[in-house]
Amino acid sequence: MSTNLTVNNNTFAYPVPGDEPGWGEGATGWAVEVTEVLNNLQGTDDIPETSFTVANNNAVATDVVGLVFNPASVRAGVIDYSIYRSTSITELAEKGKMEIIYKNGASSGTKWSIGRVFFGDDAGVVFTMTDAGQVQYTSTNLSGTGYSGIMKFEAVVTQQ
Repeated sequence: MSTNLTVNNNTFAYPVPGDEPGWGEGATGWAVEVTEVLNNLQGTDDIPETSFTVANNNAVATDVVGLVFNPASVRAGVIDYSIYRSTSITELAEKGKMEIIYKNGASSGTKWSIGRVFFGDDAGVVFTMTDAGQVQYTSTNLSGTGYSGIMKFEAVVTQQ
C-alpha cells in the first residue's frame, strides 16, 4: 500500500517496502517534482533567471537592469550569464560566469571586484560594478542591420 506525498499541490502515490511492481510512475513523478522545487530554491538576495536587452555600441557604462546586489547583506556571489548579439553580418554567442566580492573597507570605486570567465565568442560586452552594487556594461559596435542583443543571467550570493 503506497503512501500519498504532496509536492506543489500534486499528490503522488509513493511506494512503501513490499509494494508490488508497477509503482515506477508515482515514484518518478514525485522525484521530478521534488527536483524542480529544489532547483528553484533561492536565498534572500539571489537573482532568478532574468533577461536584459544589450544595446549596440554602448560607450557609457549603463545599468544591467535587475543585476544589483545590496552591499549591506551580500559579501560575494556567482553570476551565470549568456549573451547573444547579432546583426545581418555578425553573430556572437558567449556563455560565462562572473564571480564578485565586496570589501567595505576598500577605497571608493573599488569596493566590488569582478572575475570573469567565458567560452564561445567574446560578445564585446565589458562589465563593471558601482560601489552601490549595480552591475553596469559597455558594448562594442556590431556593423550590419537588424541588431539584436540579449543577455540572460542568474545569481547566487553569499550573505554577510
